[in-house]
Amino acid sequence: EAPGAGTQPDYGTFVQSINALGVITGYYIDANGVNHGFVRGANGSVVEFSAPGANSQGTFPTSINAAGTIAGYYFPASGGIAGFVRAANGGITEYSAGGAGSQGTSPQSINMAGAIAGYYQDASSVDHGFVRTGNGTITAFEAPGAGTGAFQGSFPDSINAAGVTAGYYLDAQNTVHGFVRTP
Repeated sequence: EAPGAGTQPDYGTFVQSINALGVITGYYIDANGVNHGFVRGANGSVVEFSAPGANSQGTFPTSINAAGTIAGYYFPASGGIAGFVRAANGGITEYSAGGAGSQGTSPQSINMAGAIAGYYQDASSVDHGFVRTGNGTITAFEAPGAGTGAFQGSFPDSINAAGVTAGYYLDAQNTVHGFVRTP
């Protein structure tokens, strides 16, 4: 368990990702209902972290690569959802995908090169895929056939070492389909 994790029903420690070295990331809900990120070393040590400016909804790591770099999202005090990258040394960089509306940026996976795949929701509640390179360049994309209505669009969930992304999309009839996108 992450230190400080609440013990009430539905509170506690939520593991999200493990890398090849056995380092784990996820989040925990404390006794006050605030979400915090954590990283657990292969030796069992646990370090808690929160994105700078996170509000009481908190910080949600989603993926960790072999270098110990973590991708995730948080709820800033200014509202919405923003993405973050946490370096192995603890430094956190926040970002938003271009065109992200109030629903914001949701990173889902990070590869060894530091490329992140995820999605963002625009002001019309349409979801779009993105890839953020290790140097911070963001490229948005749509899966062929993705719908353009509210809550439709492209949802990348994974990115591999070659930069290939995989995920799903909702078409105009809200039918779910899988996709694979090469760089």
